Formats: sequence, C-alpha cells, structure tokens
Amino acid sequence: MDWNKRKRFTAGLSVVSNTVLVLGKFIVGFAIGSVSVISEAVHSSVDLMAAIVAFIAVGESSKPPDKKHPFGHGKAEGISGAFEGLLIFLAIIIIVIESVKRIISGGEIHRVDWGLAVMAVSAIMNAIVSRQLFKVSKKTDSLALEADALHLSTDVLTSAGGFCRFASNKIYRNRLA
Repeated sequence: MDWNKRKRFTAGLSVVSNTVLVLGKFIVGFAIGSVSVISEAVHSSVDLMAAIVAFIAVGESSKPPDKKHPFGHGKAEGISGAFEGLLIFLAIIIIVIESVKRIISGGEIHRVDWGLAVMAVSAIMNAIVSRQLFKVSKKTDSLALEADALHLSTDVLTSAGGFCRFASNKIYRNRLA
C-alpha cells in the first residue's frame, strides 16, 4: 500500500466532509435563524481551510529531498499545524461578533428539527472522519493529519452540544404546546 497516496486520500476526505458540513450548516442556520448553527458553520469553514492546508502539506511533505530541501519536505506538516491554530483564533473572533449581534437583535429559532438534524449529521461525520485521520496519521506519522484529527474530534463534542441545545429547545416547546 502506498501510504503517501493514503495520506492524500484521507486529507481529501477531510476536505470533502468539511465542505459538505459548511454548506449544510450555513443553509440550515440561515433558514432557521440560529446563530449557534451559523457559528458552527463559521467554525466548520475554519476546519475546511485547515483541512485544505493539511491536504497541501501532506502532498508537499511526501516529495523526496532535493537541492533546496536536502532533508525532505516534512516540515510542511508542522507549518500547517501552526496555521490551523491561527485559523481557530480567527473563528473565535467571528463567532463572538456574531453572537453579540444576535444577543442585541434578538430572534427566535424556527424549525428546531433542522437544527437537530444538522448537528447530528455533523457529529457523526466528524467522528467518522477524525477516526480515519487518527488511523492514517499513526500509520504514517503525519503531524498534519493528527492535528486535523484532534481538531475534528473536538468538533464532535461541539456538534453534540449543539444537538443537545436543540433537543432541549424542542422539549421545552413541546411542554408549552
């Protein structure tokens, strides 16, 4: 098995899954007027950028040594990890700004079931992809894939938290009805 191809495929899987989640969360977030889903979409956008950087870094690190890089291109993966940290910081700022706007303007969430669905799908997809990223990162000693796996595994928890938030909102509404 060519592990460099496996690394690229797995990094590509992360790009595809994050793209699907970004689109789904933005569509659902705006449709139901939920700042928490929109914030998750922003966070997933950061995950997507990080996955793209990891995909590029994995490809670069698999190149053989050359005259400019006599020890190889492995440091590309370390650089991608540092970049991912900067992207997370940027996402925090955007999420805080959007949350403050929502607190000031108010608003009610409609179609709670959509929020439940998108958060459940997000948690499941991120769990599956992070598990695959961990598996391949251990076999190939890939720092970029391991960083992406760690990030996505924490996203499983935030998506599960979002799911619980929507579930409690649904239970509360059913009691009032």
